[in-house]
Amino acid sequence: MFYSVNLNLFLTRFLNTFQMQMPQDDTNFHERQVYTLSDITGSIARMFSKYYASPYWIRAEISKLNFYPASGHCFPDLVEKYEGKVKSQMRSIIWRDDLFRISQKFESVTREPLREGIAIMFQAYVKFTSEHGLSLNIIDIEPLYTLGEMAREKMASIERMKREGIFQLNKLIPLPLLLKNVAVISAETSKGYNDLMVTLNNNQSGYQFITDLFPAFLQGDGAVESIRKQLKRIKSVSSQYDAVLIIRGGGDEVGMACYDHYDLARDVALFPLPVITGIGHSTNETVVEMVACVNKITPTDVAHFLIESFRNFDERIQTAASALSQSARLMLANEYLQFEKSTGAFFQAGQAFLEHERETLGQMALDIRESVNVAVFNHRIALSRYESSLVMQPVQLLLKNRVKLNEHQKILGIYHRHLLVNQSQNLDSLEQRVRLLDPVNVLKRGFTITRFKGKAIGADNPVEAGASLVTETMHEMIESTVTGIKTVEQGQVFPAD
Repeated sequence: MFYSVNLNLFLTRFLNTFQMQMPQDDTNFHERQVYTLSDITGSIARMFSKYYASPYWIRAEISKLNFYPASGHCFPDLVEKYEGKVKSQMRSIIWRDDLFRISQKFESVTREPLREGIAIMFQAYVKFTSEHGLSLNIIDIEPLYTLGEMAREKMASIERMKREGIFQLNKLIPLPLLLKNVAVISAETSKGYNDLMVTLNNNQSGYQFITDLFPAFLQGDGAVESIRKQLKRIKSVSSQYDAVLIIRGGGDEVGMACYDHYDLARDVALFPLPVITGIGHSTNETVVEMVACVNKITPTDVAHFLIESFRNFDERIQTAASALSQSARLMLANEYLQFEKSTGAFFQAGQAFLEHERETLGQMALDIRESVNVAVFNHRIALSRYESSLVMQPVQLLLKNRVKLNEHQKILGIYHRHLLVNQSQNLDSLEQRVRLLDPVNVLKRGFTITRFKGKAIGADNPVEAGASLVTETMHEMIESTVTGIKTVEQGQVFPAD
């Protein structure tokens, strides 16, 4: 018979019965019947021992394991959920001896340790004690139920990924021809990681691999989040790698359930690089192995797969090199034959060309000789004509230039007379200006000349207050002393004092 952990109905009935047995309250608390806490807890314990004397089979989920290594006891927190919300919860107890027996049985069937987050069907006594309160004393667990739940969750993850269209995405990523730079998600102390590195580093062909380890938990609590975290790190630098290896070895099938987790499988399916798995000897493929681009059973198999990809690439290069060498030899042989034919044809064509050019040059020499003779004859006739014309041309040229000289002489005489008249007029004008600027004439017009230190006052001979000045008029020399200086703006006139 199966029961959920919800005991609310029983407790409600118990409390109603207990309240009926309690005396009614009165106004005088000294006359009330008062119970100790142990009285109440003892009464509840007796009720539980009476109505829950035999164990029950119960379904629940372990939300927290609460294992204490020092005592060896375990105090799991159990929950029942509906649509993701907690419907009921209760604490339970597995004593040390029972825990050892239950764990061995559970792991032998499920290949998983007893851990948090799994659904279990267990046999337990409903207990209430003054020390521990209400709890379930677990005495047995049916591992086949958990195995069925794990299989159901695995199928649910597969169906969900297929509905979302991501189940085959990583398999569709083409593998690089050469898997040289790989990111490895594993534990540094893992035997599987050691097997991988030993096989890669000691391959007979001497192929060199570049591996970067991204440490992660490979099983148990925290494995899912640890592997997902490293996948995220690798994704941020995905351009540096050809593929990602998820490695777990040692031949132990315990702790494989984390590789059926939907979130981890989804990250692998959507990863932008090919994911290659080698996570153990499990007879049943996990969801992560199903969605990975390549799945190998052991890390050593993964290493051989990488070496084989190198070998295939090497063989392709060797085949291409052999074909290229053979093609090059054939091409060189054909080109050599063509070169020989071209050389013979070029030699014959060169001889024919030289003979033709020799004949052409001979004909050109005859033509040039005839042309030279004709040109020399024509030039002799032209020279005789030039000789006759040279005799007559000087006489004609002298006569012509004599006429021109007479005309220029006449023009020069006229120009000379006009120039003398103009220059004479200019001299008269300049002489008149000089007379007007003569100091004597300036003084006659009523102007005076003031000198300081024998020089006329000006910008280059400034005066200061107290300086002695000499003013010259037409008939007098006036000496004066400067009592003050006023600055005169351009155009300003000072009124007479």
